[in-house]
Amino acid sequence: MRGKIFHILIFSLLICACKQANKLQRVSDAPILAEVGNSTLYLDELENGGLLTNASNSYDSTHIKNVYVQKWIRDQLILIDADKTLAGDIDIDMLVQDYRESLLLYNYENAMVRDRLDTVITTQQIEQYYKENGDAFKLSESLIRCKIVVLNGRTPKLDIFNTNWKSSNIKSVNIYLAANSPVMAMMDEYKWYSTDEILSFLPEKIKEKNLRSSKILQEAKDGNEYFVDILQYLDKSEVPPLAYVTSNIKKIILHQRKSKLIVKLKEDLYQREINSTKVRIY
Repeated sequence: MRGKIFHILIFSLLICACKQANKLQRVSDAPILAEVGNSTLYLDELENGGLLTNASNSYDSTHIKNVYVQKWIRDQLILIDADKTLAGDIDIDMLVQDYRESLLLYNYENAMVRDRLDTVITTQQIEQYYKENGDAFKLSESLIRCKIVVLNGRTPKLDIFNTNWKSSNIKSVNIYLAANSPVMAMMDEYKWYSTDEILSFLPEKIKEKNLRSSKILQEAKDGNEYFVDILQYLDKSEVPPLAYVTSNIKKIILHQRKSKLIVKLKEDLYQREINSTKVRIY
């Protein structure tokens, strides 16, 4: 429905512009390229619009001109047909006026918000919002916090790496990875991932139940060795950790501030002008 209304508005604006142009047909000494109904396309419209500036030779210039003329003719024919088809069904002037007012309000509010909105959000504010509204952030998919290393199967001393990996000897693991370039290394233990995202590149033998119930996993795939250390698993419908929803909380807080600011700006303007000569109530 919204899409239909939008297209009607666009058609309305185009029709209105077309009618206005017909009323104010300009006089030009430039060559005429085409005419459709009461509309005329002059060569200088292409030149002033910069459409011919990139033409490297006369052939390119002629080609660009012909393409534009054909497009212009099609647009004018559509406008004429749209005017004939829609004019009796919709109040074009009213639609255009409503659309103009909506655009003015939208841009005015954005300008006011841009200049006056407090965009600083503290950690305490984020934590407070999470504490009060955490239940609203139920997960729609399972999440996992993990470390993953993928090594080529021919990398030397894999057995030593595996021993250090299983014992969570992070220092030795990092030294090994620095000396032997891994195919992939995901070592941020504080980052959360979608379980589906992780499973998408792990060996098929590793299923979600493995991620849920295991801590250390190792599987081979396509000549590579996959080492997975499960740090935490969250099932669907559980409350996600703060780190996972911090970005969304910031957006929500900013949206709330924006809404309150707009309401206040409108009310302040009303109170300031209600008794002025601008307002007349009968």
